[in-house]
Amino acid sequence: MVGRIGVILAFIALALVGCNNGADKPAIILELDSPNTTISHLRSDIVGSRGTTIEDNIIVRGRVTSSDDEGNFYRSLFVEDDTGAVEVLVGFTPLAALYPEGLDVALHLKDCRADYWRGVLQVGVEALSSTVNSVDYIATREGVDKVISRGIDVTPRKPHVVDIKHLSRDMCGRLVTIRDVYATESTSIDTLAGETLDDALWLGSALFKDISGDSIAVVITSYANYANRPLPLSKVSITGILEWGSYASSSKECYHISMRYESDCEVY
Repeated sequence: MVGRIGVILAFIALALVGCNNGADKPAIILELDSPNTTISHLRSDIVGSRGTTIEDNIIVRGRVTSSDDEGNFYRSLFVEDDTGAVEVLVGFTPLAALYPEGLDVALHLKDCRADYWRGVLQVGVEALSSTVNSVDYIATREGVDKVISRGIDVTPRKPHVVDIKHLSRDMCGRLVTIRDVYATESTSIDTLAGETLDDALWLGSALFKDISGDSIAVVITSYANYANRPLPLSKVSITGILEWGSYASSSKECYHISMRYESDCEVY
């Protein structure tokens, strides 16, 4: 909590300098451009089921829901409106001070490449043909500033509280909360060496189940500040960004949550 307050205060300090921002501080726009479509419409009708380069002057507007303040997100900025979410691939770090959680932003998507990765709609530049994904990071600050306009208001969105069985693919990229789940397995332990869940850490992928037996994975990278802290084994509520993909590089696919902060896991 203290870390997030510090990020917001730092952003307010940036706002106070307004038009005096240098090249390393994107301008803060008091009146953002109005959106001309929703993120849901962007997904379903503009991008569709396959990747595309956006040729029209598409503008969507929403609030930042991700944060790299505690290390589990890297060069990635999630923006959500009332209909859906999109991930902007930003080619520099850190992002939390410039684009804190809850920041009101407008995304100008003309000429951006848009495609799906782990169920999430991503936007950025067109990747080289040899890469797996067709979207790559926007490498320059000038390019990022062309896409992202920063507003002045910082009001974090409330996550969508949903049962695992009610999750859907079009929710990928959105901030969700899954309540009343228990850890059942983790990639951080070596069962052949005699380790059990009592030895598990946040690091890697952990599978959580609810009372109905439905499961969801929580993914924590080695860069997260809390990666090497113990995995909670009691009943918890988990908040984070929703994705879809294989569990621990296996053939099993399921929904995933990427936590932003250690406090995104509430232990009962």
